[in-house]
Amino acid sequence: MATRSKIAIENQNGTVTSIYCHWDGNIDSNGRMLIDNYNTTSLNELVELGNISSLGETPDDTIAYCRDRGEDLNFETYPNIETLFEDAFDIGIEYVYCLTKDEIWLVSDGGPVIELQVAIEEGY
Repeated sequence: MATRSKIAIENQNGTVTSIYCHWDGNIDSNGRMLIDNYNTTSLNELVELGNISSLGETPDDTIAYCRDRGEDLNFETYPNIETLFEDAFDIGIEYVYCLTKDEIWLVSDGGPVIELQVAIEEGY
């Protein structure tokens, strides 16, 4: 069964761009992969792919619906981080990840928003 997630980046103007990821959205999988492999530059490359089926260690290793399956390019924009974390769980999303302008990864499973590094260390 899929563990659905959203992967997002806070843009310099404070808006947030996010994509949907269908598989392995839990912290032990996508969370670790994001914190170990993605910074602002590589995450922007990932988000440009639009929604994805599964996350790879690089955007090239990722299975993207548009690039790899010929589907429409889709992503969402939110006015700010708070709105992302308030609205993202309405469609069956189980985890939301967001890289801030300050390059801090945040995560939530619908509860409090915490730093991803803390979530990993505490076995969240």
